[in-house]
Amino acid sequence: MSMADPVPTMPTAEMAMRRLRLDDDLLLDVQDAIPQAHAEAQAYLDGVLYGTEDERASAGDDKGVICTPDIIQAQLLLVDAAVGGNTVKDADAKREAAVKILRRHRNQGA
Repeated sequence: MSMADPVPTMPTAEMAMRRLRLDDDLLLDVQDAIPQAHAEAQAYLDGVLYGTEDERASAGDDKGVICTPDIIQAQLLLVDAAVGGNTVKDADAKREAAVKILRRHRNQGA
């Protein structure tokens, strides 16, 4: 196995602010929402997110999931649902979209 550089398993606040085009006054809310979105994604996936296959193998975690750009996007949708200026319907739609993305990876390592 090669030791590939690990990829992030959750978005950064800077990434979220830029991609979601949120106002600077929401930065603290975004910083709080990111770990919550990460935990929600891992709970749905029923596994820990890892940056590389080597990290997962080192942890001996057969149920672990390798993080991909679409999983980061799902987490960003969850952040946006939590802090963006959404109606209830819009927030629900973003959560549903995140679940659709995550569903493709659910129990992938099991």
